[in-house]
Amino acid sequence: MLSENGNFVKVAAASEVEDGKPKAVRVEGNSIALFHHEGAIYATDNQCPHMGYPLVRGHVKRGVLACDWHGWSYDMEGGGCFTGGCDDLATFPVEVRNGDIYVDIGSGGKKRDDAHYLLLKEGLFSQDGWTLSKAIAIMLAKGVSEDETLEIMVKHMVRHITTSEGGGGRLATLMHGIKVAHMYDVEDRLIPLMMAARSAAGGHNDRPKRRPLPPPVDWDRLEDWVRVFTADKEWEGIEKCLITARQLGGHEDKFIPLFLDCASQWFFLSHTGNLIHLCHLAEVLEKWGWEITGELVCNVGAKILGQGRGRPGERLREAIQKAEELEHIFDDLPQEKNPDADVEFDEDKLSADLVSGDIDTIFDAIKDVLIAGVSIDKIATTMVMTSADRMARTPVNMSPGWWELQEEMEAAANIRKVLRFGGTKVAAKALFHCGWRFYSNRWLNIRHQPISQARESSNTKVLDENIALDAIIDGIESVRIQEIGRQTREYLNSGCNAERLLAEMGLCILKDDNGGDLLSTIHIVDREWHYCKDHPARNQMIVGLARWATDVRRNSGNDSAVQTAHRFAKGETATELYE
Repeated sequence: MLSENGNFVKVAAASEVEDGKPKAVRVEGNSIALFHHEGAIYATDNQCPHMGYPLVRGHVKRGVLACDWHGWSYDMEGGGCFTGGCDDLATFPVEVRNGDIYVDIGSGGKKRDDAHYLLLKEGLFSQDGWTLSKAIAIMLAKGVSEDETLEIMVKHMVRHITTSEGGGGRLATLMHGIKVAHMYDVEDRLIPLMMAARSAAGGHNDRPKRRPLPPPVDWDRLEDWVRVFTADKEWEGIEKCLITARQLGGHEDKFIPLFLDCASQWFFLSHTGNLIHLCHLAEVLEKWGWEITGELVCNVGAKILGQGRGRPGERLREAIQKAEELEHIFDDLPQEKNPDADVEFDEDKLSADLVSGDIDTIFDAIKDVLIAGVSIDKIATTMVMTSADRMARTPVNMSPGWWELQEEMEAAANIRKVLRFGGTKVAAKALFHCGWRFYSNRWLNIRHQPISQARESSNTKVLDENIALDAIIDGIESVRIQEIGRQTREYLNSGCNAERLLAEMGLCILKDDNGGDLLSTIHIVDREWHYCKDHPARNQMIVGLARWATDVRRNSGNDSAVQTAHRFAKGETATELYE
């Protein structure tokens, strides 16, 4: 039995720790490694700060303790790390009294209270998923401010993107990861936050500071030049104009509306992702402000608008010509005051026209409901539900087109953001961009069904929610694609908790750290399911997500890094497997 002597605790007899034969002991719930080396006794945490391997299985040479798993090495007395540069080893004061070893646990411990911040920065530069996982797991376990953590990630992303590479896609993963994380309690946020961190990771390069144009210039001239350079695919000219506009001052609130207006032009008709990425950029700016993200806004906005575009094919040219003929309708649209305005329209007809495979039919249908006064918000809902219904019913024996269907749904859901950040006219144009996305997916050949009524299931009996939920999750994990749609629909139609199912499904998809491809869809389905709470077809979103997650799932996923990071942060280390 251990006995106390002041701040020191007796942990072993000195005779039990021989030179070259370290010993692990338990003290106050911690595994402590004791070493006899060069005539002295040392005490360290038995958990390697890298991945928790027991250090008593390592080796010591000239005061340097090296872990035998990955080779990380430490100063055995002071705990300084020679390998990682930021993750020091906990060491403890030792006294030998009357042949017994005493260790002062309270006076020892970690050498750097900010090690988790340094780990995060190291992971952001190295792009190492394990380092990022560990840093975020420690932060979550310690209750470190999530806002501070995210700010570090965003600041790093700004420098990486503006000096190296990347753009809209990285912003999308960042925002989707953060929003999916907020679907869960703290203990379940690790994976989506790690995916967000990965999107921010990468090296920094040198880049000459971009200086503004000399006077005389004003906003009107700069705005005109941005439009010219957008049409001419000259992103550096756009960036120069934006930097100059920032120096003028007083115009920063015009940037995002200008970006969205430019991206809604018809020569971008086949580039629906531009509007999506610019809305993510708007959200990043809104959350972190100009001081942190100003350079990113100018750089990414310019890269998106000034990107190269190939020559349009024949069908795209016809669609652009059709859209140009409709240009006159946008100036006469009323400003969107009430998204719930009660204007009657045939939703099933609009839905059927969207998937007709004929561009004239699609564009005329959108034009007609706009002119009739149907709110843009309601039209967006119809588009979202049409995409969701197609995802819930697409055949899986050939090429199901999951990515194309996801793009349909995200483009439709994004119209609400375009309306918010860009206004009525730009959002109305975005509807036609979304219409082109439906037209592009005509090869999917999914037979249309009305969306104005809920999908009935063959089994309407009352289900035990726990059993039914377990069956759905097991169906996803076992890749039983032919059953999962029916099981999910029966669960929802029987009145079981949809929010619980969506949350558990998200954890199932992400838990192996292989669900990054579905991160955006998890967020979109969660958001739209709540937003469209009165729509009879909204269950199809969850059914579609379940089918996609099951069809693309692979049983070879590896969750060891995530699980190890969780154990590491909680002090449940690998040493327990060996003691």
